[in-house]
Amino acid sequence: MHTIDELAHISGMPSRTIRFYNTKGMLPPPTMRGRVAYYDEEHLLVLNIIKELKEQQNLPLETIKQLLEIRARYGEVQMNLALKQRLQRSLTGGGQEVRLSKDTLKQQTGATEQWIDELTGQDLLFPVKTENGLMYSGDDILLLQLYERLEYLGLPIALPALIRFQLRQLARSEIAAVEQHVQPHWREEELSPEQQTEQFQMILTLTDTVISVMHRKLLYQL
Repeated sequence: MHTIDELAHISGMPSRTIRFYNTKGMLPPPTMRGRVAYYDEEHLLVLNIIKELKEQQNLPLETIKQLLEIRARYGEVQMNLALKQRLQRSLTGGGQEVRLSKDTLKQQTGATEQWIDELTGQDLLFPVKTENGLMYSGDDILLLQLYERLEYLGLPIALPALIRFQLRQLARSEIAAVEQHVQPHWREEELSPEQQTEQFQMILTLTDTVISVMHRKLLYQL
């Protein structure tokens, strides 16, 4: 257990900065002994995470706070996945999705060529055919990491394959719903292409959240 001055010395951060992170809710509450607050190794670890994300990844504090909240609720792995997903999105310049060759994908994920080919053959990765061969995206990096984690936990790759099959049917229904209900609304409102894109992204976010919540609820009911 450390006082705030001792924690400042160990972490290399000024005491006022630690107090600021406390007021922002980015650190776990300290242990109070009388009027003195004491901090432990978890506080030091969180401070190091904040420092790394702020200095090396140049993330704003609000984003770091969101990542720390994910870590507190779901653990280190989920925080890292959320971080990687965000960083992969930042690699896309001018709205263009980053493209990776198979060799680059292997280097960034540590996956074998056989594993990548197997997942690609099962349509569990989503490469795009180009003149230079199949090119993968940041989403494929994230999917590879998720499949690896699921396999580590004992779930077969057949489960993501089944999820993909069911989601493909759902996606067709969503497209039909957009064409039947949403696009006429866009035309009536005379929305610009940019406004339509913004609303479509909002629809995706909402439906993704609905799917996630319903999935969890249905699993607990079975």
